[in-house]
Amino acid sequence: METLTTARRRPHLVLAAAVLALVYSVVTGVTQPQPAAAAPRFSQPVTGAVWRAGEPHLILWSDATPGSQPLRLMRGSATSLQQVMEIAVVDGASDHYNWVIPADLPTDNTYAIALGNPPDVGYTGQFTITGDAQGVPSPIGEQQQAPAPALGPTEP
Repeated sequence: METLTTARRRPHLVLAAAVLALVYSVVTGVTQPQPAAAAPRFSQPVTGAVWRAGEPHLILWSDATPGSQPLRLMRGSATSLQQVMEIAVVDGASDHYNWVIPADLPTDNTYAIALGNPPDVGYTGQFTITGDAQGVPSPIGEQQQAPAPALGPTEP
């Protein structure tokens, strides 16, 4: 067994071992293991959003692996989501999908969307899908305005 003292006497062997390791990695292509791709991150829908069934909504994500990825609607407890349906198969690099929510989905506040294949699956926070127009705030820019007052005769 070689000790530190012996290794100091043979620096050319230590250098040779380092050079051989470098040559081996270049020739074989073996390098440090690469980390797995990160799971996609969603920017829409946001946690707590309320989306109305029967209407189009834009799903937005980033950092997904390019290539075919399943985009799935999930439902249930945050620690035990179950697949409701496959929304589409998308290119992860596209970063968006315009989804018309089926009008027959039941109202629930435990929906989430998943994108990717295990182990690189990203999830949205939980949000609500409702078919009931009551209690749903109007989207920005679509608030109803009071009608303008009728103009009466003007005096000369």
